[in-house]
Amino acid sequence: MAVALEPNSRNGKSGEGIRRWVMREYQPEDVEGIRELSTAVFHDTRPTEHFTWKLEHNPAGRIGMIAEHSGRIVGFTVFVPMRLRIGNELILGVQGADSMTHPDHQGIFVPLQKACMESAIAKGFEVAFGLPNEYSYPALVLLLNWDHTGDVPRWIRVLNTDSAFLASLSRPKKIMAEAMRLFPMGNRTPSGIEIRRERPSDEELVSLANRATMNETARMCRVEHSADWFRWRFDSASQRRYQWFSAYVGRDLKAWAAFGLNDWGELPLIGMSGTDRRALEAVVSLATRHAKELRLGVLMSVTNSDSVIRALKSCGYLQYRRLPLVVKSLTNRILNANIHYHSSWRVSSEDLDTF
Repeated sequence: MAVALEPNSRNGKSGEGIRRWVMREYQPEDVEGIRELSTAVFHDTRPTEHFTWKLEHNPAGRIGMIAEHSGRIVGFTVFVPMRLRIGNELILGVQGADSMTHPDHQGIFVPLQKACMESAIAKGFEVAFGLPNEYSYPALVLLLNWDHTGDVPRWIRVLNTDSAFLASLSRPKKIMAEAMRLFPMGNRTPSGIEIRRERPSDEELVSLANRATMNETARMCRVEHSADWFRWRFDSASQRRYQWFSAYVGRDLKAWAAFGLNDWGELPLIGMSGTDRRALEAVVSLATRHAKELRLGVLMSVTNSDSVIRALKSCGYLQYRRLPLVVKSLTNRILNANIHYHSSWRVSSEDLDTF
């Protein structure tokens, strides 16, 4: 159903009066228009295939809202559906992602967010979460009543000096960042552990994910890493060329690390998981060294997992700012864990829509 919106502000051009937008649900044929909008808003060059992967290949479905003006897409918001483990139950959840408004058409963000939320509720989704940027955060928290539970650390490892990221830093921070190139990169050859440059099977990844979280409290909140989720998340259709490092003891997968290469300049995030400290440090070390050999400027990670943080620190990663975690309940029933309690949440790079 299309809804006409009339904002309170005028567009500034004489004779045009109040600008009208039409808001409707996203359709597959909108992908090219969304790519064009992304280029106008973020000045990136993400290909159409990337948006097709994110919006059409997700096994959990899609929830997106479009704002049009004169037949042109000028606003877009998507909630990425996924299964969440809230305590000891699995529920349908969404992650807010890829909100964009054309610079000439401000004022669409809040209506689009409200429409996405209504659509998610109607389809049975019960929890929304996200890690918004500084532009989305005020509207989500102040106008739409999302709860800022706390912040998730972001970690960085500078590898080479020829990086746009370094160029954006102030001189004192640039000097400190450049010094990081000399930090040790950890132990890459622990005895008794075999390292493979290959992606484990979906079954191995799920088994490791379950073992890595089995000792957590029953009140935890996190993304459920199922076989379908792994298959979609690291699909080559995303247009990211994933670099995998897997650690085995015998036939048993103990840890993995992976980061994606892209052609549109997005900073690569490294994701990882493991049940063995030495194996986890080894795959992070080898992945980081490989990124340096590829002449990547930096690798980043977002996580509040203690075991992953230890592995990152052992390879010379330092905390660089934090991302706000915001949540919103979309149901009236009492959930099995408190989503508003920040310490309940486990968040890692592979959970982010940007990965």
